[in-house]
Amino acid sequence: MIQFSNITVNYSYVPGALKDINLKLRKGDFTLLLGPTGSGKSTLLRLIYMDILPSDGIVTVDKWSSYHITPRQINLLRRNIGVVFQDFKLIENMSVYENVALPLIIEGYRRRYIKRLVHILLDEVNMLQSANQRASTLSLGEKQRVAIARAMAKNPFVIIADEPTGNLDREASQNVLSLLERIHQNGTSVIMATHDYELIKDTPYRRIYIENGQVLPPTRTIATPKTRINLLTQTE
Repeated sequence: MIQFSNITVNYSYVPGALKDINLKLRKGDFTLLLGPTGSGKSTLLRLIYMDILPSDGIVTVDKWSSYHITPRQINLLRRNIGVVFQDFKLIENMSVYENVALPLIIEGYRRRYIKRLVHILLDEVNMLQSANQRASTLSLGEKQRVAIARAMAKNPFVIIADEPTGNLDREASQNVLSLLERIHQNGTSVIMATHDYELIKDTPYRRIYIENGQVLPPTRTIATPKTRINLLTQTE
């Protein structure tokens, strides 16, 4: 589904450069990208939805190739990819319903269809009761659940989650992971970048370790901390 062939990304002053990445991500998988902050995880994810293009090499995503993709084709590609960010990127003065409906409105879907689908999605993430609340009034965990509902609105073939639990406490983090697991079980590929090793330690999913801009060989892993201190609650 997704292939990185001899990928290099050069930044002159920003962390996250990548060096000679060769990697295949299979359709239908739940894939974990693991590594410390600045290791290149976010850069790798940005290449998938072609927010950036490689300095060298080719990224192939389904039928699209970074080698000859046009701006119009990038827009088509992004319609088939759902992206979940660490900082949610909701429009704070809009309601929960409006945030999830917005990408559908932009694409010109009919109002009746949008209403039915948004209600289904909000029910799936247990946020239907908050449909009329402004996003600014939600907890961080609630915001991320709304962001996931929005990412699913256009029935993408893959969900990209870039540190989706980075700002959340332990309970909210576990809820977000469980939600992504349900989405995966329903047939959508999920690629999740995280440095919360405690959260995913018992999961069976494929792990790809990234360090200093390079994918480590299968025989190597990153030394992970034995405990995770929750900086939001100051508890272990």
